[in-house]
Amino acid sequence: MGKNADNRFNWRGFTSILTGLSFVGMCVTGTILFVVPPGRIANWTDWRMAGLTKHQWIGLHIWFSILFMVAALYHLYLNWRVFLNYFKDKISKGYALRWEWVSALVLCLLIGVATLAEVKPFSSLLDWNEAIKHSWDEPARRAPIPHAELLTLEQLAEQVKDIDAETMMANLKAKGIEVESSASVVGELAEAHNMSPIDLYNIAVGAETRRGGRGGGGRGGGGQGGGGQGQYSERQGSGVRGIGQMTLRQYCGEVGLDLDKAVEKLRAAGLEATGEMSMRQIADAGGLHPSEVRRLLE
Repeated sequence: MGKNADNRFNWRGFTSILTGLSFVGMCVTGTILFVVPPGRIANWTDWRMAGLTKHQWIGLHIWFSILFMVAALYHLYLNWRVFLNYFKDKISKGYALRWEWVSALVLCLLIGVATLAEVKPFSSLLDWNEAIKHSWDEPARRAPIPHAELLTLEQLAEQVKDIDAETMMANLKAKGIEVESSASVVGELAEAHNMSPIDLYNIAVGAETRRGGRGGGGRGGGGQGGGGQGQYSERQGSGVRGIGQMTLRQYCGEVGLDLDKAVEKLRAAGLEATGEMSMRQIADAGGLHPSEVRRLLE
């Protein structure tokens, strides 16, 4: 009888282990997502870490988080009495608000308020996160427009000068990539031929890529796309890294824009701007991301 009891499934032990493992998975995937590039970069270059795309890391993080929450709630249910007894006063045996509970609650509230108010060092961590994400950006590897992988060849051709959809299809066919029509989506076509959208784009516009196949992290390799890719790189300049921390004056100086015209353009778009305001301050005042302010200026 005792032997059969020992062989029974231990739900408390299972829940404790599941809570711990899902927490580790949530922390690992969360750390990866802290450093991944923005979607416009990750999708275009087929960025990967440990062989997984940004979309896959996001999926893992979501499911590990859900698993952790479910396991933690069930763990709390199994240990509810122990949890409640922790809050009992040892003298009166009644429930009391212990200082540990108050301190933890106050700490969480302070972190939440300080983060929303952008108080240092909480704002510094967010700025660092943005700088890391944008550090993956390279002028020679930018798409003609953000999320160009979602466009059809015909739509993409409209964004690139001196080349049409038929020429793109001919260039692809010359490399053994069959395209049914100009309505084929760039990202889907690249995935079907086991390559990144940027590599397929370089072939389509007649520029040879320096590396084949899928990207191994979004860095290095990759030549400039002919026509549109080169023009886009020149137009964008190199002032992307840490753009949120730059003042408007610094950004204009780095990319060769006239400060007065930049201020005028932003104000015409309904944004309050001065040369000494940071790109983040201008963006926040208008409810935008710093990259959207950059696009307005360009």
